[in-house]
Amino acid sequence: MSSRRIFSKWKKTKILQDSSLRSYIPKTSIYSALRLKEMLNQYQMVYVKPDLGTHGKGVMRVTQRTNDSFELREGTSTATFTEIDSLLAKIKTRIGKRKYLIQQGVHMLSHRGRKFDLRVFVQKNVNNKWEVMSIFGRKAAAHKIVTNVSNGGKMESLRTLLKPHLNANSTQQLRSELERIGLSVGARLSKGRKGLKELGLDIAIDKSMHPWILEVNTKPAIYVYRTFNPAAYRRIVRNAKAYGRLK
Repeated sequence: MSSRRIFSKWKKTKILQDSSLRSYIPKTSIYSALRLKEMLNQYQMVYVKPDLGTHGKGVMRVTQRTNDSFELREGTSTATFTEIDSLLAKIKTRIGKRKYLIQQGVHMLSHRGRKFDLRVFVQKNVNNKWEVMSIFGRKAAAHKIVTNVSNGGKMESLRTLLKPHLNANSTQQLRSELERIGLSVGARLSKGRKGLKELGLDIAIDKSMHPWILEVNTKPAIYVYRTFNPAAYRRIVRNAKAYGRLK
């Protein structure tokens, strides 16, 4: 039996918000013009993303500037609005009738001028126990707001990305925290849901070194490990064959 999937970002967020993991979950709501106004007033920066979708497609970042103008970024394009109604109209043309979410913006750490987040891959092993298989960083391509490798992001080691921000001991402590988060998310999402076997957590670290779970992918890419971390790739493939994702 292959791994089960949970497609809706909103469904996954609701499950995790109602758990001991809530302190790691950015404030998230279903998109509406009213909620966008409220969350911009509260956070000044938010992400607007499709409930269904992968690879960072359709993700927009909205920022409220100090002069009461608004910036909308998507891909490598940027638009500025002096009136919020004009901003809302533009977003409406991008969203159409699809379900979108608004997520509290996280001011994530940078490495050499580019934002990065971390991918924590957890998987059920051959003994059907959740195990952390790999943690690596994803650095955004130039002028992009998403870090996905499929969107031009670059894979980097955790040590490389965190070296300007943390010493070796603090980096290890953060790694341990990320491992605990990964295992806890696996346990929570699979509770009462048989067949969930693998998860890719996208976690941003803010300037206070607090981890934020941006998304959880229930069918994370495996191929990216083949050259980046061959040892992890072999373990992941072995487990994936055991539960039927790979033959």
